[in-house]
Amino acid sequence: MNPAFLPPLELVRRPLWRTLGIALLPLALAACDSGSSTGGNALVDPPVVTPPASEEPAPPPRNTAYLDRKAGDVIKVRIEELHPTQAAIGYDQVYYKLGRWQGDLDRPTWAHDPQQQLDYLNRTIGKKFDDYCEDMGGTERAQKFLSLAEVQAARLDQPTTYLCKDPLGSQTENLKTVVVGWDGNLYLTDGHHTFSSLREIPDGGPKLPVWVKVSANYSDLHDAPAFWDRMSEEKQVWLRDGQNQPITVEQLPTRLGLANDQEAGGMQEDRYRSLVYFTRDIAYKNGNLPEYAEFLWGDWLRRQAAAGQLPGLDAYLMAPPATPEQILAASTLNKALQTGGSDTSYAAAVRDASLKMSALQDTDLVFEDRDAAALGRITLEADAASGSVTKTARDTLEELPRNDVKSDGSPRGAGKLWFAVNYRHCGKPASGTCWGW
Repeated sequence: MNPAFLPPLELVRRPLWRTLGIALLPLALAACDSGSSTGGNALVDPPVVTPPASEEPAPPPRNTAYLDRKAGDVIKVRIEELHPTQAAIGYDQVYYKLGRWQGDLDRPTWAHDPQQQLDYLNRTIGKKFDDYCEDMGGTERAQKFLSLAEVQAARLDQPTTYLCKDPLGSQTENLKTVVVGWDGNLYLTDGHHTFSSLREIPDGGPKLPVWVKVSANYSDLHDAPAFWDRMSEEKQVWLRDGQNQPITVEQLPTRLGLANDQEAGGMQEDRYRSLVYFTRDIAYKNGNLPEYAEFLWGDWLRRQAAAGQLPGLDAYLMAPPATPEQILAASTLNKALQTGGSDTSYAAAVRDASLKMSALQDTDLVFEDRDAAALGRITLEADAASGSVTKTARDTLEELPRNDVKSDGSPRGAGKLWFAVNYRHCGKPASGTCWGW
């Protein structure tokens, strides 16, 4: 290299010291801050703690017992395994069952005539087993009770004490239906009143075995929102409370049966749902109807009342403080379909609602896209012949409040309203109560 281009030594040293000074400056400052003029400790920043990444809550465990069940499968379950898909039921429909199914074993009315006493018990307690055999796919009881001892021994929760005509679950046309949910649990889409009645009866209860038919399996859906969206799309959930007000799925009851103070989670009362039940075979037929058909009729009747086209239920004597006699006063339709009897009783409410329902045309919409024909409307015709649908409807209305004793003193089948109203007022049929014996 040409010596003329070599830098003087002083020029080389200055950048080097400048570089070392800059590099050592932080260390010098740190040394100066190592204490205060009074000898205090150094101020050290606390260590930074990084919180662990938040974890999503684990999904609830799935019920694996029914995940592989297919539409059409018949399964035996306990009532407590069935989850409601509606918030309310017609309490009077359940009261009818509870009143009729619990005939008084010690009733003195026919104590002098064992055959009539047995006839009465077959019409009441025997009806419980008739209904159970039919609803559980066993068709009917194999035979009526032949002795008082058989009646006393028979219990729903003891299958050896009674016999159905066919094996339970074998005749599927009358079975109630369930959907397998996203969580593997069973969601009831038909039978809330039947299973609530069985849950309330003393020889039934939440652990009573019942048979149901699977209508769909939605366990392939990943979460609850997707499941309930599907249920809503398929019209397999009724999200209204006992006052017909909208609710969310989180507000559905957690169990079947009547609400009470001793056990949480029961179902609410819907008075219009009860009313519609008693219009059955007067204003509509209960065969092959869509799910929740009675609630659709109830919604329509509420709207008629709100529009002033039909008296509201408060215009009738249907519950205390009215007396059973006032509530059970007969109301009728004659051959010309003119009204008679009481205009304020429970039967009057049924009669007036039935006339309003039957006056619709088949194509009239009752709820959204459901018309009167799809909901089983019955056409009532003046001067209809004996044996006609209209004559049957008129007879059904007249029978609703009648008691269980014929004019000659022998037992007969009492009306549904008679059982329901007396049970609400008096509880289980027994001597010395307001049932009247």
